[in-house]
Amino acid sequence: MVFFCLFFIVVSFSLFFFSNYPSWTCAFLDEQGKQTSFYTPIIRVVPDKGFVLINSGSGVLWVKASKAARPHLSKLPIGGLIDLVVEFQGTPNPPIIKSWKLASGNSACDIFDGTNCIQPEKPK
Repeated sequence: MVFFCLFFIVVSFSLFFFSNYPSWTCAFLDEQGKQTSFYTPIIRVVPDKGFVLINSGSGVLWVKASKAARPHLSKLPIGGLIDLVVEFQGTPNPPIIKSWKLASGNSACDIFDGTNCIQPEKPK
C-alpha cells in the first residue's frame, strides 16, 4: 500500500512538472519581433509545407520559411550545417526564416539573403 501511494505521488508530480515543460523552456519564443541566429545541422526539411527542423541548443525547433525562402527549401541538404537567422512571432506561431548561410553540404542555394539565393564563386 505504501509503495502504491509513493508511486502515485511520483507519477502525479511528474505529470504536473512535465505538462508545463514547454511553457518554461520555450519562454524565448514569446518575444515577438526578436531576431536570433542558430548555427545548427539541418534535421529535416518539409518543402511542401514550408518548414525546417533544426536544433535550437535546448531542443529541436520547427522554423517556417518566409514566402521568399519557401521555393529554395528543397535545395537544403539534410545534415548540412547552416547559420540560420530567424524572427520570432510569439507563441503559437513558429519563428520565420529571414536568411541563411550554408556552412557545409552541397546545395544550389548556399546563401539566402532574405529575397534571393546567392551562389558564391567557386575558386578555380
